Amino acid sequence: MLEDLVIALNSTGYSFAHYAWSKAPDGDYGIYEEESGDDLVADGRHVETGTNGYIHFFTRDPSGAPRTAIEAVLNSLCIPWGLDSIQYENDTGYIHYEWSFSVYG
Repeated sequence: MLEDLVIALNSTGYSFAHYAWSKAPDGDYGIYEEESGDDLVADGRHVETGTNGYIHFFTRDPSGAPRTAIEAVLNSLCIPWGLDSIQYENDTGYIHYEWSFSVYG
């Protein structure tokens, strides 16, 4: 399922990297990262693998279009997600969105 998320994020037309960029691209960009496991356990056995992670997106576009595109991707995959924060970064001028997500399977 994580592979589906990566493909869908890249289909937005925005640039994404896994964990970090060696050098941030010019313009809008994002990263995705796994943070912890969240397996379904039944009868003392891990019956389904789950992974929690984050998507960070950096933009100077105040219109909300990047947010809409990324949230549409998350909704299309029917995965649990939440918008955890929206921050303005004074040193770069970027608006920084942060979503948490969980994928299973």
